[in-house]
Amino acid sequence: MRFEDVLGHEVLKNNLTKSAQEGRVSHAQLFHGPEGNGALMLAISYAQYLSCTNKHPSDSCGLCSSCKQFNSFNYPDLHFVYPVAKTQKSGDKPKSIDFINEWREIIDTEKYFSLFRWLEHLGIENKQAQISVHESSGILKSLSLKSYSGAFKFMIIWMPEKMNGSSANKLLKVLEEPPEKTIFLLVSENTESMLQTITSRCQKFLVPRYSDREIEQYLIDKEQVLANSSKIIAKLSDGNLATALNQAKRSDAYKDYAVHFSSWMRSCFKADTKEIIHWVEDMSKLEREKQKNFLLFCSSIIKDSFNLNYLTAEVDNETFKEIKFELSKFSPFIHLGNTQAIMQIIDSGIYDIGRNGNPKVILTDISLNLARQLRVKT
Repeated sequence: MRFEDVLGHEVLKNNLTKSAQEGRVSHAQLFHGPEGNGALMLAISYAQYLSCTNKHPSDSCGLCSSCKQFNSFNYPDLHFVYPVAKTQKSGDKPKSIDFINEWREIIDTEKYFSLFRWLEHLGIENKQAQISVHESSGILKSLSLKSYSGAFKFMIIWMPEKMNGSSANKLLKVLEEPPEKTIFLLVSENTESMLQTITSRCQKFLVPRYSDREIEQYLIDKEQVLANSSKIIAKLSDGNLATALNQAKRSDAYKDYAVHFSSWMRSCFKADTKEIIHWVEDMSKLEREKQKNFLLFCSSIIKDSFNLNYLTAEVDNETFKEIKFELSKFSPFIHLGNTQAIMQIIDSGIYDIGRNGNPKVILTDISLNLARQLRVKT
């Protein structure tokens, strides 16, 4: 994978190639930022650039034997570690190598994906994945072997925040005394959940979220999504390209969300407890990731409803035309007196669901709080 295959981040790409040309390559580097930012693809492209035998100033050549091996993710000195969970295939001590074929398949066909999508790809989306201490032992074993190419060995660890305590401590030891010609590339979405002693030993690169325009254009150019749909999806994805691609494959999802939203707001406004409980029962049957995406969708509608009240001329109403939702009738109930509180309620719900809280309890609590806020006068 070449840098040109990764969307955006031109300044960061330039910094990475420049450091390689000047021989300033740290043995441990941390690419961090929000989900769907392309950090994993950047790390792989960087490893390919360092291994390329005929590199250009701004990118790898894509034609040498090293690049060709990278293109199929079969470069012998390229190792991956990622969260996994127990399956019939792996036994009681699952390790990344047990799922290497599935891993190569998803990074080749999808490139930008979330942890949930990875687990869905494995058919274990309802399990808690982690990087166990057994994985750390495998890391040490892989890196103790002599480099096949005679150049760098790469250990790309995706989601290092999923390491348990024992695994993280073992990684810390090898980072303190790294094997010769070994480069660790850690790709994290939540550095706060990592050991500070690990992050402090890494050179850090912040990989920001994408702009709506970047995502919109990518969907048009790479996924052949219609311009109007691309604009809607980009807006709802909030800079997360993995979410945008998932929505593009399920293009009717936001229409379903609109139906759920309209029925939810009616029952909340009426403070109809029976209807709210019925709605919660239906929503709690969805996968956790869909529940989070729905609440993100709701957050977007609340923001636009507020803007319609105060910044009418600046509001793009294409989203609501597409999903047949009459924003003009709903927006008067979203105003200065309640918008901030409503956004905090929804954001807290997204966070709690992401932390594996009970969906029924969370959605019921959100609904009752919204029922109060929607009745606040302007």
